[in-house]
Amino acid sequence: MTTHRFLRILRRSVPAALLLGALLLPIGRQAYAWEPIDNFFNGLEMFGNLPSEVNQLQESYKSTVNELNDAKADIQNYREEMETYKDQITQLNDQNTRLDEQNQQLQATVAALNTAQQERERSARTMKIIIFVLIGLFVGYFLLIRVLRLGLRGRR
Repeated sequence: MTTHRFLRILRRSVPAALLLGALLLPIGRQAYAWEPIDNFFNGLEMFGNLPSEVNQLQESYKSTVNELNDAKADIQNYREEMETYKDQITQLNDQNTRLDEQNQQLQATVAALNTAQQERERSARTMKIIIFVLIGLFVGYFLLIRVLRLGLRGRR
């Protein structure tokens, strides 16, 4: 009978001890006692948030692709503009070369005209000198003849 009684007390005390142990266990190690369960629920919560994060990543990828395409279009436009500018610069360089050649021709023409002008001025000076000398000789001849006539009349 004592064994029967002992078994009955044991049957009642084991669930009570387990219940008391379960109640005391979280008090001593509260942060660590529920950690596996918390980790499981946190994992479920993170798994639930994955579709929204995937959607955010997809939207970010799409916006990045759009920005990349815009940048490619801008680069293509800049290349076309640079080609246009390069053509304009080539045309301007050709025009500058032609203008330089024309400038050299004009300088040669101006130099030739200046030389011709100087030659004309020199010829004009020479002609003036010759004319004045001839007029002087002509006047001197008539004066000399008058002086000789007067001198000869006075001796007569």
